[in-house]
Amino acid sequence: MNDKLVWLEDSVASRAAEPLSRERIVAAAVQMADQETSGDVTMRALAGRLGVRSPMALYRYVHSKDGLADLMADHVYGQLSVTRGEGWRPALRRLGTSGWAAVQRHPWFARLAFSRPPLGPNALAVYDAALAELDSLNLAAATRMGFVNTVLGHVFGSGLALLEERAMRARTGMATEEDLATAVAPYLDRIAAAGSHPHFTRWATDPGRDAQPPQTFDAILEWLLDGLATLAD
Repeated sequence: MNDKLVWLEDSVASRAAEPLSRERIVAAAVQMADQETSGDVTMRALAGRLGVRSPMALYRYVHSKDGLADLMADHVYGQLSVTRGEGWRPALRRLGTSGWAAVQRHPWFARLAFSRPPLGPNALAVYDAALAELDSLNLAAATRMGFVNTVLGHVFGSGLALLEERAMRARTGMATEEDLATAVAPYLDRIAAAGSHPHFTRWATDPGRDAQPPQTFDAILEWLLDGLATLAD
């Protein structure tokens, strides 16, 4: 990270001829990322959306492209929450479910969460609240943070899968599961005829393969909490 963290620099005041602010830039960037299938935002496109002639005007407020990414990520961290005063498990369950709701609204957030340090005020508040609920367990520092990151890893991994699936569907034009099934049917028929993967073919030809799988987000979250409980005990 060659650029200085945006959190070390104060936002500048708007100029009369430049009706911008850090808050307005971040809000526009979040909206743009939500609308883009890939979740990507360019400074030039963002400047155009804000009615600014040059992208350089934005750098006075966000300092760099990485600075904008940090601000966007922290904006979404503000949508995560932790249940307080009911014990570590309800706290982390709420962290997981609120995080999943956030990445469904903003799938690009998962990618930024993996690539940018969670040092903004909203991110720090979420981590601090989660760690506070783990204090009574008297676990080692690495283990306490491991509890939090296990849950957030599930959130961000699921969000990244959602982002990539959305990009794939837009790229290929396969909007539904039926579209995907139709596209792969000839290949599955060839595999079945070859007989080289009988167990996979048995699954692929089972009419119940499209039933609701057991590994929903909430189910996996409970499995993770069950595993963490063995360390808590």
